[in-house]
Amino acid sequence: MILSAAQTVAVTLIGGVVALDGTSVGQFMVSRPFVAAALGGLAVGRPAEGIAAGVVLEALHLAVLPVGAARYPEGGPPAVAAGAVYAANVPPVAQAATLLLAVLVALALEVAGGRSVALLRQWNVRFAGAPEGGISPGRLAGRQLAPVAADFARGALLTLAGVLALGWLLRAIDVSGFPELAVGTILRVSMVAGLASALRLFGRAHYRLFLAGAAAGVVVAWLR
Repeated sequence: MILSAAQTVAVTLIGGVVALDGTSVGQFMVSRPFVAAALGGLAVGRPAEGIAAGVVLEALHLAVLPVGAARYPEGGPPAVAAGAVYAANVPPVAQAATLLLAVLVALALEVAGGRSVALLRQWNVRFAGAPEGGISPGRLAGRQLAPVAADFARGALLTLAGVLALGWLLRAIDVSGFPELAVGTILRVSMVAGLASALRLFGRAHYRLFLAGAAAGVVVAWLR
């Protein structure tokens, strides 16, 4: 197994909690790919490696705005799976190839996750319809908790699917034959790509503010 049974259970449960944070409960931003992947790495005892996967996924997710009823890729549960499996299986060689494979699987799952969110919303609309004759307080509470439980189960299953799929790919593909590339290079390229895509959200009128904020961040990082 790529992960132990205990690690798989822990990562799956984290994926369910992260899915809830997206909309149903909290919205404390732990569903952002950077944080979610770090939590996945933490679950297997290697948070730094999880963060590496999270940086790439977060950079590619910057332009996604989960506003209102818009359809968008879901980055949380896939990032948990990618961060955990990559962190638990970083090889002595071809680390970059393993990271890229984890990112590609996560990106595919983000699309599947977004579609599952849309299907869950449709189910919620049908489920929340008031029955004839009214509804008691107890049944009302049940109608509130059931969609939350369904969202948790959806996120947990999506995370488990990511762990299993990525584990199968890592066993089936010999990444040692891939060209060696520094992980840092992937991180830098992904950050540049993420910033370029995020610039579209600001518009030309706000480029100066965006660049000023970026410059301030560089200065703070340099002073530390």
